[in-house]
Amino acid sequence: MTAHSPIDATTYAELQEIMADEFAEIIDFFITDTESSLELLQQCVDTQDSAQVGTICHKLKSSSKIIGAFALADITHLLERYKDHQDQPTAFLHITQMREEFVSVLAWLKQQPAIA
Repeated sequence: MTAHSPIDATTYAELQEIMADEFAEIIDFFITDTESSLELLQQCVDTQDSAQVGTICHKLKSSSKIIGAFALADITHLLERYKDHQDQPTAFLHITQMREEFVSVLAWLKQQPAIA
């Protein structure tokens, strides 16, 4: 079994080429926005605000895909379904998985020249 890469290098490189001078700012924004979104998601699940969970997840899923964090986007999509089923134990599990995957994404990003 091979370990997955938390970021698709091709997608990341394409974004870096397209965004040029603004690339580092985009990555910095992704990091800070994801950190705050994870905290807010936890609060929304705790208070059973399923509509807000759906909204936050939709935004986070899109931004994850843009930088190539496809595994994070996939887990976020699973949590996004909370708005329909409101299953607390599953929601908590997905938030935990998102946090773990985000740690991997951060580690990968910090190894890149644009972030180092």
